[in-house]
Amino acid sequence: MKIALSVWKDYISTVFDTADQLLVLESDGTNERKKAAVKMNAADVAKWASQIKEKQIDVLICGAISRPLEASLTSLGIKVHAFVRGPVEEVLAAYQNGDLDQAAFALPGCQRRCCARNRRQNRRRGNIIS
Repeated sequence: MKIALSVWKDYISTVFDTADQLLVLESDGTNERKKAAVKMNAADVAKWASQIKEKQIDVLICGAISRPLEASLTSLGIKVHAFVRGPVEEVLAAYQNGDLDQAAFALPGCQRRCCARNRRQNRRRGNIIS
């Protein structure tokens, strides 16, 4: 499995669409993992998505991302964890432990699109979620 994190220094970059570097981690099923920094240089959404797909990325963890780019990535089978912030090692540990949805890893002011979408759907169905 290959996981990519959009990075700036040792943190998740705030806006994925303008990021130019990914940290790619590849696990071989043991505790060993390969790390590689990858420069990105695409001019549009389709090229961004195809570059990431060419690198055989399975999961992308990033900050804010535009809807068209997120849709392009998910249509290619890439799982996107967006609107994430924090130090790379902490974010990676949270992902591996299933704790990435904690508020400490959410961008300020972000209500995470997927969570907001689920709350709206539940309200329409009569399920009140606070």
